[in-house]
Amino acid sequence: MPRKLALKRLTASDLTLFKWHFQERPAGKQKAFNLDARVLVNALYPALGEPSSIPNPRYPIDLYLLGPGLAPADNLQRKILKQQKNWRLNGELIDNPVDAPGRYNVLQPGDFALLEFSGDRVPDACNVTLIAQSEPADTAIHAEISRHFAEGSMWLMEEALVSEVLSVAQPLAGHPLYGWFESAALEDAALGGIAGINAVNRRRAGRGMSPAEFIRSRQAAEQNGVSGEEFLNDYFEGLLEAGEIHAFEWTSSLNAISPFDFRLTPSPSDDRVVDAKSTSGGFGNAIHLSYSELYRAVHGPEPYDIYRLYALTENSAKLRIAKNIGAALKTALQTVDGLPDGVTVDSISIRPDRLPFHDEEIILGEVTGKTATAPASGD
Repeated sequence: MPRKLALKRLTASDLTLFKWHFQERPAGKQKAFNLDARVLVNALYPALGEPSSIPNPRYPIDLYLLGPGLAPADNLQRKILKQQKNWRLNGELIDNPVDAPGRYNVLQPGDFALLEFSGDRVPDACNVTLIAQSEPADTAIHAEISRHFAEGSMWLMEEALVSEVLSVAQPLAGHPLYGWFESAALEDAALGGIAGINAVNRRRAGRGMSPAEFIRSRQAAEQNGVSGEEFLNDYFEGLLEAGEIHAFEWTSSLNAISPFDFRLTPSPSDDRVVDAKSTSGGFGNAIHLSYSELYRAVHGPEPYDIYRLYALTENSAKLRIAKNIGAALKTALQTVDGLPDGVTVDSISIRPDRLPFHDEEIILGEVTGKTATAPASGD
C-alpha cells in the first residue's frame, strides 16, 4: 500500500520537544511537534477525525529518530494526541543519546523533519529523519528541500520527490534519507530477494534494516498481496457479469497454500490458473515465485498465467498479464532441480521482462472499485 510520507518545517516551539532546546532555548512550555490536521487527518488518517468514545484519545507510537546527518536510529516510545484542537507528537522530553551528547543541539528553526507514518487506520509508528542546515551531511539536502518548499509548515511528501532531492544533493552513502526512496528494494529484501538485500546494504553503507523496519516492510508486502487479490477478484466478477468469461474461483481464499490464486474459465473449453503478483511499486519490481508455483507453471496441466498488479493504492491498481509462462521458466526449474541431493530452493526471484507480458495496461478501480474491460481469454 502507499507509504504515508510527510514533511515538516520545524519551529522554535517544535524544537522544545528536545530537552536541550527546552532548557537552553525556551520557546514556551510546549513539549511536542505540531502536526497539521490537513496532512495528518484529512490526507493520511481520516479515522482520527471520527468521533471517539474516549475524551482526548492518545495513540502510542514507536518513534524512530534518524539524523541529523548520518546519525543512526534513536528508538523511543511517544504518542500522538489532540490538544486544544491541535494534533501533536507528544510525550516526555527527548534527551540526547548517551553516546552522542550533542546530537539534537544542532537543530534550529527552519530545519526539516521528514516523517513516515505506519499503521492502517491510526498511526502506530513513525520514522523521523531530521535534516539540519548546519550539519555538513545535510546542508545540500536542506537547500534542495527549501527550494521545493519555500512557504508553509507541513506537507504531504512523495517518494519521487525524495529521489529527486537525493539525485541533486548527492549525500554521503549511508545517509538515512536514502531509505525514503527505496521501497522497491525494501519490499524485495523483506521477501528474501538478494537484489533488494544488496541494494539496501549498499545504499545504507551496511546499516541494513532494523527488525521493526523489516517487519513493517514484510507486512506491507503481505498486505499488497491481499489487496491485489481483492482487486483481481473484483476484476473477474466484472468480466463474469459482462459475460466475458464463463466462470472463475478465488482458490487461495479457500486454500492458503495453493500454488495459484485463481482458477479461470474464459470459455467452457478453456481452463487456466492465475497467480496474482502485487506491488505498490513499479511494473519492473522483481516477482517472487515459490517452488510450488514454479513447478505448477512448468508442468501444468493447465496454462499458468501471471497477473501483475502494480502501482497499487487503496483505490486503484495497474494490471498487465503474462499468459502460459511455463515455457519461459522451464530452464529455471531444471536448474533448481539439478542441485545436489539434500539441497532445495524454496523460491526464486525473476524480472518481469523475462516473462511474456502483454503490452496492454489495464487500470483497475479508478471509478467503480472494479475495473475497465479487458480480454481474459486464452492464447
